[in-house]
Amino acid sequence: MAVDATTVPPEMAHPLRSVARAALGGLVLGLMGAAMIFVVSAWNNATRDCTFPDTEECNFELNNAHEVSRLQSFAAIGCVLIGGGLYLALRRR
Repeated sequence: MAVDATTVPPEMAHPLRSVARAALGGLVLGLMGAAMIFVVSAWNNATRDCTFPDTEECNFELNNAHEVSRLQSFAAIGCVLIGGGLYLALRRR
Protein backbone atom coordinates (compact mmCIF):
# COMPACT_ATOMS: atom_id res chain seq x y z
CA MET A 1 0.00 0.00 0.00
CA ALA A 2 1.46 3.34 -1.04
CA VAL A 3 1.60 6.22 1.42
CA ASP A 4 1.06 9.67 0.02
CA ALA A 5 0.86 13.10 1.63
CA THR A 6 -2.88 12.91 2.14
CA THR A 7 -2.76 9.83 4.39
CA VAL A 8 0.06 11.03 6.66
CA PRO A 9 -1.02 12.90 9.81
CA PRO A 10 0.15 16.53 9.88
CA GLU A 11 2.44 15.98 12.88
CA MET A 12 4.25 13.21 11.01
CA ALA A 13 4.70 15.25 7.82
CA HIS A 14 7.61 17.15 9.40
CA PRO A 15 9.31 14.80 11.87
CA LEU A 16 12.14 17.23 12.67
CA ARG A 17 9.63 19.82 13.82
CA SER A 18 8.10 17.26 16.17
CA VAL A 19 11.51 16.28 17.53
CA ALA A 20 12.48 19.91 18.07
CA ARG A 21 9.19 20.61 19.84
CA ALA A 22 9.68 17.58 22.08
CA ALA A 23 13.25 18.65 22.90
CA LEU A 24 12.15 22.17 23.78
CA GLY A 25 9.30 20.78 25.86
CA GLY A 26 11.84 18.71 27.76
CA LEU A 27 13.94 21.84 28.29
CA VAL A 28 10.93 23.72 29.67
CA LEU A 29 10.03 20.84 32.00
CA GLY A 30 13.66 20.57 33.10
CA LEU A 31 13.75 24.27 33.95
CA MET A 32 10.54 23.96 35.95
CA GLY A 33 11.93 20.92 37.79
CA ALA A 34 15.14 22.80 38.55
CA ALA A 35 13.08 25.69 39.91
CA MET A 36 11.26 23.33 42.25
CA ILE A 37 14.57 21.89 43.48
CA PHE A 38 15.90 25.42 44.04
CA VAL A 39 12.80 26.35 46.06
CA VAL A 40 13.09 23.27 48.29
CA SER A 41 16.80 23.85 48.83
CA ALA A 42 16.23 27.56 49.55
CA TRP A 43 13.56 26.67 52.09
CA ASN A 44 15.92 24.22 53.81
CA ASN A 45 18.68 26.83 53.95
CA ALA A 46 16.33 29.55 55.23
CA THR A 47 15.11 27.40 58.13
CA ARG A 48 18.52 26.12 59.19
CA ASP A 49 19.46 26.37 62.85
CA CYS A 50 22.73 25.98 64.72
CA THR A 51 23.88 23.45 67.27
CA PHE A 52 25.58 26.15 69.39
CA PRO A 53 23.44 29.30 69.24
CA ASP A 54 24.72 32.76 70.22
CA THR A 55 28.23 32.12 68.94
CA GLU A 56 30.09 33.95 66.23
CA GLU A 57 30.35 30.80 64.14
CA CYS A 58 26.60 30.27 64.38
CA ASN A 59 25.88 33.85 63.27
CA PHE A 60 28.29 33.46 60.37
CA GLU A 61 26.71 30.16 59.35
CA LEU A 62 23.18 31.56 59.54
CA ASN A 63 24.11 34.65 57.53
CA ASN A 64 25.69 32.48 54.85
CA ALA A 65 22.68 30.17 54.78
CA HIS A 66 20.31 33.12 54.35
CA GLU A 67 22.40 34.57 51.52
CA VAL A 68 22.54 31.22 49.74
CA SER A 69 18.80 30.85 50.26
CA ARG A 70 18.21 34.27 48.72
CA LEU A 71 20.36 33.43 45.69
CA GLN A 72 18.58 30.09 45.24
CA SER A 73 15.20 31.80 45.30
CA PHE A 74 16.41 34.22 42.61
CA ALA A 75 17.62 31.26 40.55
CA ALA A 76 14.23 29.57 40.96
CA ILE A 77 12.44 32.72 39.79
CA GLY A 78 14.79 32.93 36.82
CA CYS A 79 14.17 29.30 35.85
CA VAL A 80 10.42 29.81 36.02
CA LEU A 81 10.57 32.98 33.94
CA ILE A 82 12.82 31.45 31.29
CA GLY A 83 10.77 28.24 31.15
CA GLY A 84 7.50 30.16 30.97
CA GLY A 85 8.87 32.44 28.27
CA LEU A 86 10.06 29.48 26.21
CA TYR A 87 6.68 27.81 26.58
CA LEU A 88 4.82 30.92 25.48
CA ALA A 89 7.19 31.55 22.58
CA LEU A 90 7.19 28.00 21.26
CA ARG A 91 3.63 26.81 21.81
CA ARG A 92 1.49 25.94 18.83
CA ARG A 93 -0.24 28.90 17.31
